[in-house]
Amino acid sequence: MTKQRATSAMPPLILGVLALVSALEPLSINMYLSGLPQLAGDLDITQAGAQLTLTFFLLGMSLGQLVMGTLSDAVGRRGLFVGGVIVVVAASVLAAVAPTAPVLFLARFLMGLAAGTAVVLARAVAGDLVKGQELARVFSLLMLLGGVAPVIGPVLGGVIVDTAGWRGVFWTLAGLNAIMMIAVILAIPETLPKQRRTGGGAGPLLRAIGTLLRDRAYLGFTLGYIFSFSTMFTYVAASPFLLQDDFGFTPVQYSIIFAVNTTGMFLTSLTNARLVRRLGPLALARTGNLILVAAVAYLLIASFAGAGRWAILAGLFVVVSSMGLNFGNNSALAISRAGTLTGSASAFMGAGQFLIAGLLAPAVAWVVAQGLSQAQGMAVVMAVVALIAAAGVWGGGAVMAREKAGQGN
Repeated sequence: MTKQRATSAMPPLILGVLALVSALEPLSINMYLSGLPQLAGDLDITQAGAQLTLTFFLLGMSLGQLVMGTLSDAVGRRGLFVGGVIVVVAASVLAAVAPTAPVLFLARFLMGLAAGTAVVLARAVAGDLVKGQELARVFSLLMLLGGVAPVIGPVLGGVIVDTAGWRGVFWTLAGLNAIMMIAVILAIPETLPKQRRTGGGAGPLLRAIGTLLRDRAYLGFTLGYIFSFSTMFTYVAASPFLLQDDFGFTPVQYSIIFAVNTTGMFLTSLTNARLVRRLGPLALARTGNLILVAAVAYLLIASFAGAGRWAILAGLFVVVSSMGLNFGNNSALAISRAGTLTGSASAFMGAGQFLIAGLLAPAVAWVVAQGLSQAQGMAVVMAVVALIAAAGVWGGGAVMAREKAGQGN
């Protein structure tokens, strides 16, 4: 394969493959959500135990991104990328045939490990090829193009759960991951030439970590990205039990609601892609954060006031829709600070994103066990993580403002 140099525009074929990779990661999370209550019954585990299938996947995602993203700065992107997509197919099959909860936990961890490798390298490849506002536009397009599948996926997943059970979802994921594997092998070149690599050994990797951690703007926007995702993931983890057990929706109705919310994020991402060149990623990241914090505050008030299910659903729609502004802009702002360390920067973002989300998966169940309703527990956890996201976004922006003022003197 020929090596690609940084260009002003992303090649359409590569963009399409990266979008496919970006789509299959959320499908691995949300396509089987409507089957969690059924899964818990089949494997004789509790609600928290069923949510651990999310936790193990996300912990694998975290480790895969942290290790493979940083390693790719030293050894290149393509070989690790291909290895990751091969493993994710095998792990999906193992999940589909898992006879017990421990085997399913192992399969989900391996799925996450391999999916994390693929996702972090998709972002690193994008960072190798384009920079600045074009990178923010590409990330928005990745969310836009990759967002089609998460809109369709929950509805398809609900139908599959109704007809073939939760195992049928994992067989479907195995087939989709096989398509992704073929696309990556055929279309993704090596994008990090040897002269731009950090070199082998632990020393360069530790220096990369130190360099990134000393950049307060990078840390701020990374926190904004991680905890915006955590706010949405709190909804993802709680929603099967909130919407089906508390609000009485069927698996298919739940999947339609999930798809409607994801459509909001899709449309916001489309708007962001059109506005980012004119307004810049920082202004849009701040706007997205303000919308997120306002929506979470509304949910907190509504849940404790005993508002009905449609009032709660309205707030959740705004929370999820705001991610179309939060994800692409915060990730672009952070990675644009990384210079040649885009793999490491992407790895830290992804590792933190899924580590925190993995810990949050059973958190709502624990809060509810303290005496709150599902809606209240979800809103409380959302409020905590949304405020951390706000501190990151506005703190990173303040660092950039000081840097700009210093350059003007």
